[in-house]
Amino acid sequence: MNLESLKDKLGDEYAALERYVTDLIGQRDAARKESQEGRKALKAKVEALESVRARLFERLGLDDDADLDALPDAKGQAEAVKQFETRVKRLETELKAKSDAFAALDAKHRAARLEAELGKALGGHDFIDREVVEDYLRRRVDWQDDQMLYKSEKGDLIPLAEGVTLLAQTKPHLLKTPGARGSGYNPSAQGGAAKHPKNPWAKDSFNLTEQLRLAHENPTLAAQLQAAAGA
Repeated sequence: MNLESLKDKLGDEYAALERYVTDLIGQRDAARKESQEGRKALKAKVEALESVRARLFERLGLDDDADLDALPDAKGQAEAVKQFETRVKRLETELKAKSDAFAALDAKHRAARLEAELGKALGGHDFIDREVVEDYLRRRVDWQDDQMLYKSEKGDLIPLAEGVTLLAQTKPHLLKTPGARGSGYNPSAQGGAAKHPKNPWAKDSFNLTEQLRLAHENPTLAAQLQAAAGA
């Protein structure tokens, strides 16, 4: 509608009508703008809620709204979690008790084995103070899985029996003073060797094979020969 066509007819009332119409148009435009902005804000809010909903469903392991009915209530979930934690703590306590018992049993078993092996290894040597030597050997035993090994002063790991023999060879002063040379060592029994065999520890007659044989068959004489050679 063109208000200008009414200007002559309305005279002085035209200005008031024009202001009224202009005001109505302003209100309409404001309402339209508010509606548009409101729809935009509502759309953004809906999108945000949809995003939250999607993350929530993912956390809960749900596919759609129908799965919501299958969820236990919050109180039931809290009780289930509490029961689960109680069960886990009980199992942890039982596991620790069994582990401690096994460790104690294993330690007892190792101690018994070590006692037997030490007795067997020390039986072939006549040490002055067996208890001191035994204590020294205990402190040098290194367990590798289920095997006990002797750790030499050089850091080598060897079987315990060989370690005792090595100790007797390298520290002859720990052995009791042997008697005369007739302690069972028969030089003529060396498969046709010389009538007067040479000292296998001496520099001019060094013989590792003979050393090992003597250390095994007659450790006392082996230590005596080693000392004589200044090894």
